[in-house]
Amino acid sequence: MLSGAFWINKPAELTSSDVVVRLKIALTKNGYCEKGFKIGHGGTLDPFATGTLVILVGEATKLADSYLHSIKSYSGIISVGTRTDTGDFTGTVVETKRCPTTFGDTPWQKLASTFTQDEYWQTPPMYSAKKQDGRPLHELARQGIEVDRIAILKKIDEFEVTPIIAATLATPHTQDSSDELSFHVRCESGTYVRVIAEDLAKKAGTLAHLKTLVRTQTSDVSLERCSSLEEVQAQLLEKKPVGEIAAFHPMNEVATHLPSIEVSVKEAQEILQGYTKTVHALLGRINSTLSGKYIVARLNEEPIGAPVALFERTSEKDSMLKPTYRLQRVILWQS
Repeated sequence: MLSGAFWINKPAELTSSDVVVRLKIALTKNGYCEKGFKIGHGGTLDPFATGTLVILVGEATKLADSYLHSIKSYSGIISVGTRTDTGDFTGTVVETKRCPTTFGDTPWQKLASTFTQDEYWQTPPMYSAKKQDGRPLHELARQGIEVDRIAILKKIDEFEVTPIIAATLATPHTQDSSDELSFHVRCESGTYVRVIAEDLAKKAGTLAHLKTLVRTQTSDVSLERCSSLEEVQAQLLEKKPVGEIAAFHPMNEVATHLPSIEVSVKEAQEILQGYTKTVHALLGRINSTLSGKYIVARLNEEPIGAPVALFERTSEKDSMLKPTYRLQRVILWQS
């Protein structure tokens, strides 16, 4: 059974699910996996976006939540002066607005810094997969229906912007031209970068949409270490040994961004067999020494570093009646 992760630089115009399907076909067709094997991704990217996409295979899919809920970094270009219905360049321009004359005294970076210094409440965009009353918002948007959405508090760790064309009324603007900003943002999962761009422009008294978007980092995976989808497909077609495929990472290299606790093979076997005493003992060790939304238990014997269990935080503070963590997943390791 093949278990591990492929680190892919997602191309534009494909959905994250498209990448999963193409790898699934290649792995099955070329004899790496049997039909019906588990495969998924660790965090959706918009079709127009490129960059880091983690594809999890086999037992590694049990660690998907640790990627979905991880910190992510993006870079790209914001086009200032126009708003589109989708918030990016693939949509239709619905409004144009120049920066006000008073904006020249307020640099872009000063406005961007407010996202990291103050509370940032973000309203999900209509063109998104977020559901309301059981229906994805993008379905309603395509029908011309707009509904009220509840703003969500989001944490922005870094937000840096640099003007590509200085935003000033001293230079005449045409109806089709707009200033551009390059940006880098580091934020928690579930944050819409399209909306950050729009909200930044709103603070300046103007409009904006995303011209480009690249995910440069997701948890322990950087873009520099990712391979193109085409390259990986070609290697699978050649039936290259999976250990020689640079994009593939075995189980002991999956979810290395998580805090970990070491366990013996004996303890791992007892977890697998449902020994409550062993699980409670591990919970006690975790509660007293570690913190984070997820904790992974890894073998300290061969195969060293293989994950055997994923623990999830259930409360912020220790309690005599309720443990801070619970056992979420038991992971089958390979010797």
